[in-house]
Amino acid sequence: MSVSKKLLQAAAGAAGGAGLDVDEVFSTYLYTGTGANRTITNGIDLDGEGGLVWTKFRTNTVDHILFDTERGALQKISSNTTAASANDNNSLTSFNSNGFSLGNRSLVNQSGQDFVSWTFRKAPKFFDVVTYTGSGSGIQTVNHNLGVAPGMMFVKKTSGTGNWLVWHRNLTNTHDKYLHLNETDAEQNYDNIWGENGYTPTSTQFKVQHIANESGTYVAYLFAHNNSDGTFGPDGDQDIIKCGSYTGNGSSTGTVVNLGFNPQFIMLKRTDSSTNANWYVFDSMRGIVTGGDDAYLYWNKTNTEVAGNAIEVTPTGFQLKDTGTGFNGSSATYIYMAIRRGPLATPDDATKVFAVAARTGASGGLGAYR
Repeated sequence: MSVSKKLLQAAAGAAGGAGLDVDEVFSTYLYTGTGANRTITNGIDLDGEGGLVWTKFRTNTVDHILFDTERGALQKISSNTTAASANDNNSLTSFNSNGFSLGNRSLVNQSGQDFVSWTFRKAPKFFDVVTYTGSGSGIQTVNHNLGVAPGMMFVKKTSGTGNWLVWHRNLTNTHDKYLHLNETDAEQNYDNIWGENGYTPTSTQFKVQHIANESGTYVAYLFAHNNSDGTFGPDGDQDIIKCGSYTGNGSSTGTVVNLGFNPQFIMLKRTDSSTNANWYVFDSMRGIVTGGDDAYLYWNKTNTEVAGNAIEVTPTGFQLKDTGTGFNGSSATYIYMAIRRGPLATPDDATKVFAVAARTGASGGLGAYR
């Protein structure tokens, strides 16, 4: 997108005009591996706008593989390990204007096997990716372009080994507390890891210190939290992403979380204990079933996809159905990140809501039917 088009779009949003749709900034795409070079077309402009592609082998116990436009297409990193960023010429080979291209690596494209990819495009009030070089001492300020104070941040040292560090707006304070994305541990404490006492990340900056600011290079993924201030949809006034918290009640008639929208993607994590405190991820493409088993993966584990009656989506959010401590322990504390189902605009073409297509073989993907 050109600079002039971005400026016009921003002005339209500020004046109540059309904003970006969900399907322009986020995609869950299911595909079957071919073992050969291929292109995934999900409608997301990564080449022009930038962003993150997160892939997982659904039927094999291998790492999550993440690629972002700041580190480059050939640089992979894993959410479930402490490993540094590594070069890989045959996994994600390019970021495209309507998706991305894959090589023949079995981690992302083994023939006949099932995969999921989540794509987050850079966009104000939705998502941003930044890299920075740690100073090795003191507090460092890092600039970002999210345009709003982040709701959640994932920070990882890329030049060497180190845990993933997670900041979330609903941890018990904004400057000392953090989580490990690659672990099940509860909320951790490190004095002033996110800046001086009482500091909170802003719409343009965040701060890092200690283990988030060692000598070396880092990547940070920033997720927004819309609070009736979103600029998405045909009138530029809709929320599409929420980062919040809830308290479990241990009942099959579980806690109801009100997002103000019907979600297509939900991430959950217990924060007050390490008991069953995985990073659980659900999406509507793999299936969130009313009255049945939901498919979920763990962002902190290599495990294959599993299923259980954990949650149900509602027109305005989701409700917990599992009585266990992983999702809904009595008086237990959880954080979440949820993304709205799209599209927001009323379709103006019948083929956007109904189409008949012939398909032979199983070499293609299941697609990004959102």
